[in-house]
Amino acid sequence: MLHDQRVPLRDGISLSADVYLPLGAQGLPTIVQWTPYESTRERFVSWGVWFARRGYAAVVVDVRGRYESEGRFRAWCHDGHDAHDTLTWAAGEQWSNGRIGTWGRSYGGLVQWQLAHLGHPSLECMAPQVIHDDYFWDGYWTGGAFQLALTLGAAVLWSSALSLVTGPSARDVLLNDRVFGHLPLVELDEIAIGRKVDDWREWWEHQLNDGYWQRFRHRPEQVQVPIFQQGGWFDPYSGSHLRSFAAIGERLPNRVLIGPWSHEEEVEAFTGDIDLSPALTVIRDHELAFYDRFLKDEANGWDERPPAELYVLGANEWRGEREWPLARTELTPFYLRQGGGLSPEQPRADEPADRFDYDPADPVPTIGGVNSVLTMTQGAETPIRPGPLDQRVLERRHDVLTYTGAPLDRDLEVIGPLELVLYAASSARDTDFVVRLCDVYPDGRSIFLTEGIIRARYRGSVAGESVELLEPGEVAAYRIRCYPLANVFRRGHRLRLDLTSSSFPRFSRNLNTGEDVGTGTRLQVAHQVVLHTAAYPSHVLLPVIPA
Repeated sequence: MLHDQRVPLRDGISLSADVYLPLGAQGLPTIVQWTPYESTRERFVSWGVWFARRGYAAVVVDVRGRYESEGRFRAWCHDGHDAHDTLTWAAGEQWSNGRIGTWGRSYGGLVQWQLAHLGHPSLECMAPQVIHDDYFWDGYWTGGAFQLALTLGAAVLWSSALSLVTGPSARDVLLNDRVFGHLPLVELDEIAIGRKVDDWREWWEHQLNDGYWQRFRHRPEQVQVPIFQQGGWFDPYSGSHLRSFAAIGERLPNRVLIGPWSHEEEVEAFTGDIDLSPALTVIRDHELAFYDRFLKDEANGWDERPPAELYVLGANEWRGEREWPLARTELTPFYLRQGGGLSPEQPRADEPADRFDYDPADPVPTIGGVNSVLTMTQGAETPIRPGPLDQRVLERRHDVLTYTGAPLDRDLEVIGPLELVLYAASSARDTDFVVRLCDVYPDGRSIFLTEGIIRARYRGSVAGESVELLEPGEVAAYRIRCYPLANVFRRGHRLRLDLTSSSFPRFSRNLNTGEDVGTGTRLQVAHQVVLHTAAYPSHVLLPVIPA
């Protein structure tokens, strides 16, 4: 190991890099990753050792302003050019042969995307994993709803120490009801760690998907090297990976792998309320084959693998595909019906509406689902656990509507992106609607599959670029984009759609007043009305794969 090697940057400061090498080796193919989470953590040391043992120079770099690197950290602002300078430095070192691939999960993934469009001559392949593409609409303001737990955790992590958020005392310091429940939200940095955090404050100044966010948006159309993406159905960024995969297409070697896990690298440890053991695979082995093919020119069968490898829940098998969405998809509506039904038959003209009250003082808790904060909240007062968990405890609440289909007389395969088209009225000037799709097993378990959310003020925008408050009592149309899924609903199972107005603390509570989200403090109960008639046919649009 070469510890704390200095990486010179174009503006005169230097980053800290740790380099792992086979003993005495020089002129090696090189893999580089960047992290704001301390390069000498055990997970990064073990990563470096693992690849060094397999004939690579493995480099872990602290991003600007973090740990042993110089400069001031600002989220995403300098990462692309800093990564470009890192590759220039690495390619000139004796231990590198100048053939460089990149690796990274989460923040390490976004650094690669910020680098990709800059066209460094030494970059030969990239492997960005579990990361969003649109930082606003798919990241921090998902569907316009503020990702509270993730964004607060990131702001604190990136401006202090990892242990404050992920350590066992986090529940006493900041990951607790006192902090998550504080209003106004803009003050949470000071409530959590006693001082203002520049990034946190800046994010609150940009509550539209404006130029601030768009300058960071990933550019898959500009990728010029082989790429291998990996994500999970229960991580918020599976849709990002699949959209990027589709945008890149067949113009270069392009592969994506999506399994039944969330944000963490330790996929073998991910569990739910169904058996996920058939999905077990070693991600690192996939990565090694990728680098061996494109950094060592090994004929190892990589080129013969299907471009998309997707784990299909219910069928409990890996499936190889060539495109996304699947060309054989048949978009099939299932309609909300009176009495809590869910049916492919359209509703009648006279079906009565369903109603519930959403009180932001008593929000629906986040249980299971799609989120990226399992590690971040492991020390929380109430850890936020993602995945295919039984939703019956939530479905018993008075503020959750459930719509359940009849038992299926044959298997129903659903693979692809989906959305809910909802017609609803609210007494509020602004509110949220959250939808979850579940697979109801014959024993009664209601197993989470996917979800989506819309903050009403953003309902008229494509991706959060504009807002318009509600007129209380007027029916509005909502198109709620859900995360993609791959599931076979088995014969005898039932489809279930849950509808509510909160998922806390994954998302901040909508206070229902229409006031500024960051500075608002006044809570108001919203009286929600959900319509399902011939004129207002609320339905979920499923990507059905015919038998």
